[in-house]
Amino acid sequence: MYDIVGTGTVLTSCVAFWLFNKFLDDNSEPVKVPEKYSGYTKCKWRNVMGSILHAVLVSMVGYYCVFRSPEYMSERVTTHTTLGEVNICITIGYLVYDAFDLIRFQGVYSTWPILTHHCCLYLLGFGCIMYHQQLVAYALMGSMIETNSIFLHGRQLLLMYGFSKDSLVYSINNAFNIFTYITFRLIGGSIMLLVFLPADYDKMSSFWFVVFTLAILTLVVINVILFYRLIRSDFIAKDYRSSNIMLSPKQAEKTAIKET
Repeated sequence: MYDIVGTGTVLTSCVAFWLFNKFLDDNSEPVKVPEKYSGYTKCKWRNVMGSILHAVLVSMVGYYCVFRSPEYMSERVTTHTTLGEVNICITIGYLVYDAFDLIRFQGVYSTWPILTHHCCLYLLGFGCIMYHQQLVAYALMGSMIETNSIFLHGRQLLLMYGFSKDSLVYSINNAFNIFTYITFRLIGGSIMLLVFLPADYDKMSSFWFVVFTLAILTLVVINVILFYRLIRSDFIAKDYRSSNIMLSPKQAEKTAIKET
């Protein structure tokens, strides 16, 4: 893909996601904004909506590219297609816009894990396109990992709309979320880091091997941290609250003091 086409696709993606967010800002229909997020915090709600849209789009295109061109899995360094590169450019455009939106409305301190994730993916995607149209397969595998983001951000959306963690809808989404998180983010990321990269060491320069190793390693570490937070929020904290229901107020107070 020529540089001008890739740059144009990135800019188009940025503008498209900006227009999508602007549409959500300016219209309460057909998607109703949760009452709690109708004010300044509306940016958090539309950020989740944009993340789900991106995850659905790039993961589906990623699957299509790999199934249409299975050589992506056998010749991971040299295989590339125009659609695969367009998919990467769409992701880069989304990440650039989303990072700007997060910093503008939520700040760096509260969103640093997501910003670090975006920077690693941006570096990865940028490298794939600029490095002689090589290593596109790794970025497409990253796109398929976004399958989990559909359920991960779906979890946030359900909580925003007031669904209880004990509700059937939340429980079903939670089951898919945990399964896809382990399958794609933890296992998939580890396979890329420990199996694919060492196998492709002789086919790429030492510089890009180090860059990709550090980028994927950073993503795996962040995903482990976020997975712990997820388990703590949905299971450990839930069990703690359930156990306190069975205690008298005085016993519950003593338990809370011990926990602190």
